Amino acid sequence: MEIVWSKEILRNYLGVLDYLFEHWSVKEIESFENTFDNLIARIKEHKEICPKSLLLNYRKCLIDKNNSLIYQEVNDVIFLIAIIDNKSLHQY
Repeated sequence: MEIVWSKEILRNYLGVLDYLFEHWSVKEIESFENTFDNLIARIKEHKEICPKSLLLNYRKCLIDKNNSLIYQEVNDVIFLIAIIDNKSLHQY
């Protein structure tokens, strides 16, 4: 199954890593990256593993206590839409 990153999620992902570089250690960065990669692998195997979000046909997955992943599956392609802060009042 193909995974496609949107410009927004790439910006979000790099933003999370920048924040971790500034405020945390390499251990936390590696933990986030491993958790994210494991989540993507699980989604590839079970594309409906996460519940549908309130918006359109997106799905929302918890990455960690601070971040969630928004994605959409269309014709066996997983589109990674955004990473959102769980404390925000985001539309997803």
